[in-house]
Amino acid sequence: MNNNRSSELKKYYSAIYKRYDLVNRLFTLGQDQYWRRVAVRKCLSDNPSKVLDLCCGTGDLTICLGKYKNTETQIIGYDFNPEMLEYARKKTVNRKYSNIEFLEGDAGKMPFSDNNFDAITIGFGFRNLTYDNPDCEKNIHEIVRVLKPGGYFYILESGVPKSGIIRFFYKIYLYLFLIPIGSIISGNFKAYSYLAKSSSNFYTNDELKELLLQNKLEFRYMKKFFFGAADLFLFRKQQLE
Repeated sequence: MNNNRSSELKKYYSAIYKRYDLVNRLFTLGQDQYWRRVAVRKCLSDNPSKVLDLCCGTGDLTICLGKYKNTETQIIGYDFNPEMLEYARKKTVNRKYSNIEFLEGDAGKMPFSDNNFDAITIGFGFRNLTYDNPDCEKNIHEIVRVLKPGGYFYILESGVPKSGIIRFFYKIYLYLFLIPIGSIISGNFKAYSYLAKSSSNFYTNDELKELLLQNKLEFRYMKKFFFGAADLFLFRKQQLE
């Protein structure tokens, strides 16, 4: 990841990681946990042997994968922020989940071999890799590189509602609720200003599909949550010819 962008985002998440989960619950009215369960069950329905949870943050999605996986499935939570990863590890202490590992590293330069994972998940982190990011193409290329041909890429992400009326109120909710409440709870205004801005200006569904299609990922499935304020996308890496 671009050094300036990486450093900026690390500062944001290092400042808010202790309250990150709480703000997520408040902002989504607790629905984010349900959305993760839907993503996890969709992912595990194909019985993957090895799953990468990219940009795992505080580990909510990784832990959910650990809860519902079969005993043989190996899960790796991968993130660039050491404080968030340590927080994720602490959350797993009292859970007897096997085959879960948390690793620190750059999404644009992952320490995994080509065609390594049956599935890759990312929960509310894809914006960080692509929104106004000079390393967007590099990050997507790495995702495709480590995913097996025929493997699946699951994106759970903030959406931009199609309806103009819903989009209007969604943006009001972001700027008049997420920023002030997130700032008060976490003590960091800049971090939640970035999160609100990146959410409200993220790719449309069609733009996201086109971006990944250009990178050898075929669109397979989409599910909307909360009137389109969040979406689950499923893409498949093209098979080798």
